[in-house]
Amino acid sequence: MAAKIKLRMPIYENGQHEYFFNILTTALKMDGHEVEIEKFPNLPHLRERSMFDRGQINVLWLISSEERDNKYLSTHVPLTNGLIGHRIMLVNRNQLNTFSRIKSAQQLRTLKLTAGLGTQWFDADIWKFNDLPVLELANWRLFYGMLERGDRGVDYFPRGFTEILEEADSYRQLAIEPHLMFVYDRDFVFYVTPSEPNLAEFITSALTKAKDSGLMDRLIKKHWARTFEVIKPESRTIIRLSTPD
Repeated sequence: MAAKIKLRMPIYENGQHEYFFNILTTALKMDGHEVEIEKFPNLPHLRERSMFDRGQINVLWLISSEERDNKYLSTHVPLTNGLIGHRIMLVNRNQLNTFSRIKSAQQLRTLKLTAGLGTQWFDADIWKFNDLPVLELANWRLFYGMLERGDRGVDYFPRGFTEILEEADSYRQLAIEPHLMFVYDRDFVFYVTPSEPNLAEFITSALTKAKDSGLMDRLIKKHWARTFEVIKPESRTIIRLSTPD
């Protein structure tokens, strides 16, 4: 049954929301729904999560986890073919040589090279679960400046395959580490506030059809075509990480 759907979602000045808006709105419209989006720009991470908990934001794309599945309504449809679980290091370009000799997680531990990750990020749990040094900040955007200045305390910022290119373009002193890639088995899914179960059903149905029809694959290849070309994931040394659940 077609419906008039109002989405309340965050947006970011670096455009990281664009693919998720595109796949969601396209899938819903192809399923016959009318879609309106109320946008909340550049929210701090903890405020964004608080607004989602209160239902002020009603849809959010998050890395799937058992805890989130129990707290929110999951649509259970992976959104990036696992690409978000492919993490690339953003580093100070003057430190590229430090990472050129790294081939394993154990070497990162031995050299005590510290990742910067946001407070309450699932990535932070993964890094700690794998006994890798990590510094957590609620305002994770501070890591860009810390890396640019070469501040002690953080050596690299692991970023998703789907987001790192835009970030590297924005910070001249930072560079994409060219030969390593962390890989863990997770993906983004859309979560819906528990007070809107009908919305969760509409989104799940529309995304399932989008995946089955090949629409999702086409949008992924279109949206991140330049990223595949620049990152060259097939040529990188893989560091596999275990996940805590």
